[in-house]
Parts: sequence; structure tokens; C-alpha cells
Amino acid sequence: MKTLKVLGFLLTYPSAQTVEVLGECREILAAEKWLDGETLVALDGLMAWMEKTDLLDLQENYVALFDRTPSLSLHLFEHIHGDSKDRGQAMVDLSDVYEDAGLIIDAKELPDYLPLFLEYLSVIPLDDARENLAEVINITGILSKRLKNRESLYACVLDALAVAAACQPDIDAVEEALKKSSGAAFTFEEMDEEWEEHNAFANTQQTTGQDMDGGCPIAQQMLDRMNLPTGKEEV
Repeated sequence: MKTLKVLGFLLTYPSAQTVEVLGECREILAAEKWLDGETLVALDGLMAWMEKTDLLDLQENYVALFDRTPSLSLHLFEHIHGDSKDRGQAMVDLSDVYEDAGLIIDAKELPDYLPLFLEYLSVIPLDDARENLAEVINITGILSKRLKNRESLYACVLDALAVAAACQPDIDAVEEALKKSSGAAFTFEEMDEEWEEHNAFANTQQTTGQDMDGGCPIAQQMLDRMNLPTGKEEV
């Protein structure tokens, strides 16, 4: 079930290597036939845009969406627990779930990062994957609507998850979440406030980008494992 892994890969920070393998991503999606034609066309549109857009512009767009807009965060528990202490325990529990499935997190990312969660789903039985995906479908549905408000092609990836799960988000839940945040970009004042709140995490590889060679460790590791080797994997 590489389809879910590909969808997660499309949501990682773009690098030159990301663009180079988009053709292979298309082949995987077409071969597995998990998604319908309309969804595949939408995903092809996203990948075509990534291929023709300057890499720096791609990266700037990604950061503006997913790193600088909390309501578009790809960390699932941020939308469930916020900054409460429950989030920490939920992280531990999810890490245990990954380990029970034979997966070990070896990337500089939290376990609730959506691409990691999708990679986990890609290695468990199909029915279990759909059931687990359905549990977060309201979150992905909300993200899709917010991305559409930003006129972002990334929304098609979240829509594809609903198709893969054969489950649609609750309309009332989505509308209620949109009342709280439409996904709009932060004002300069809000960006300053957000920076001050997270200043305690400065001077790390993730916040400074040092020693990352301009790429994303998550994306690189997902590329390395695109063929799903048997045995215990590192996520």
C-alpha cells in the first residue's frame, strides 16, 4: 500500500530530490488503483505545479502554509490537544503503536506528523489502515478546507485521504473549526507573537536548518524506503 506513503511524501518539505521522483510517485498511484480518476488528476496537478515551480518558491510556499500557520499544522495532536499536557502522553502512546508495528522513528520529527502517520498506515492491513485514517478524517477535512481558502493545491492530498479511507469528514465539525480559524496567513503582529512564544526552541537543527543540506530528513528517509523492505523499519 504505497499510495498512503506517496501521499505523505507529497506533504513533506520539498527538495530537489522530491521533484526528481514525482514521476515515480505518479506510477505508484496509477499502479495501485486505490484512488479514483478524479483524485489522480488533482494529484497530478499538484505534482505538475511542483515540477514547474522554482524550488525556492516551493519551499517558501510550504513554510508559509505548514510552518507559519498553526491552523494548517501537519501535527495531528496539535489540532486535538493543543499545548495541553495530554499531547505529550498521546505522543508516547503513538510511538508505542509504531513500535508494536515494527517501526522505529529515526527522523527529527514528532510521531504525530501526518506523513509519518501515513507511512505507518501504509504497512498495516488495509482494513486497519482505513479504520485508523477514518479516526483523523475530520482533521484532514478541516485542513483541506483551510488550504482551499488559501487556494493551495496541497488540498488535493487531504481530499485523497478521504477517498482512501472511503469516509468523509463531519460537515458540522469542519464548519465549526473554520469559524475558529479559516487558515488565513498570520499578520506581521501574529508572526512576531508566535516567534516570541517559540523562541525557547531556537538554535536547533529544525529551527535553524543547519546541517540539513537544504532538504527534509523525513522526505529523504521516505524516499529510501519507498520499496518497503521487510522486517523492522525505521520511520
